[in-house]
Amino acid sequence: MRFVFAILAMFALATCASSGEDDRFRVGASQRAFVIIGVAEAAENTSATYDLLWRRLDPNGNFTPEIDGGRTAFQAETNERGTLRMRGIPGEFVMREIDPGVYALDSVFAVIADDRVNYIANGVMTGPERPAFEVRAGEAIYLGIWQVNIEDVTAVARPWRLSEADLRAVLDRRDKVAGEVRLRETHTRAVPCTPQRLNSRSQRRVC
Repeated sequence: MRFVFAILAMFALATCASSGEDDRFRVGASQRAFVIIGVAEAAENTSATYDLLWRRLDPNGNFTPEIDGGRTAFQAETNERGTLRMRGIPGEFVMREIDPGVYALDSVFAVIADDRVNYIANGVMTGPERPAFEVRAGEAIYLGIWQVNIEDVTAVARPWRLSEADLRAVLDRRDKVAGEVRLRETHTRAVPCTPQRLNSRSQRRVC
């Protein structure tokens, strides 16, 4: 009987170990979606920390109201813990599991820390034209590398390079997806915007 219990215990441990080994996003099986995006600072403005805010649209083509703490938005931030940097490829890569849907770029935000003072550059896109993309349930996509910069006093972001080679390098270094990751080029979409402060404690403005 002890032998039977020992076999059962070993089987349980093996099951637990195997279930914890592969936590990758599974293309075609998940009800959510997966997005990879690179963010590269322009050479003339590398001292700032940049943040791109992408928000999901409702069926009427408007931004969903939730931003903080919801699943209707994701942020691609430079100098963030967990981003991936690789020698020979500009910038850093952010990987996020998100709800499926249509997303549009709400705003770009930059902060320059100088001693005890933070200088900020808001980049709310009043548009209404702005970059957008769609991702379906069970789909994994790569949006390419976006260049961020500060022009005058405004933070901006533009698509810079959408390369299969960059994607392969990212997946070789950080195996987060089981299945095919597709290159996804953004398109321009009109989304209404009424600029407002993110919250009472923030100087950031969003749609």
